[in-house]
Amino acid sequence: MTQAPFLRMLRLMEASASQHRFVCPLTVRTYELDGFRHVNNAVFVQYLEAARGEMIISAGLEYADFHRWEAYPVVARLEAEYFCPAHADDNLEIECRVVETKRTRFTVQYRIRRIKDDALILRASTVHAFVRPDGKPVRVPAPFRAAFGF
Repeated sequence: MTQAPFLRMLRLMEASASQHRFVCPLTVRTYELDGFRHVNNAVFVQYLEAARGEMIISAGLEYADFHRWEAYPVVARLEAEYFCPAHADDNLEIECRVVETKRTRFTVQYRIRRIKDDALILRASTVHAFVRPDGKPVRVPAPFRAAFGF
């Protein structure tokens, strides 16, 4: 069976990932569940965003930096593969790291695991483009690259 391009991309990026690995703990809240009593797939996107924000702060950057640089990262692409559901009160770990930077883009890879049984819940990747306030692409700022070892 041929691997999906997304999975090949994740495996290739693992080999060149930055050393800045960040793990964000999270407990599933009941209001994040859908009618089938598991975390709604759209909620996982919010989990990724929250972990990515915490990762940026843990790397020594502040949101004020982006305003000073006049360079803002926007999500250009999101891919996710779900492996098993998460339920109310599950304690999860969201691991994320910047795995690649290019001229105007960077890629973040994620894994969400349930702590009690180490079950892989989700594997995902987001590609972000840096844009100016007018929406035009701009180079990834040097301090951002440096914060993640690129």
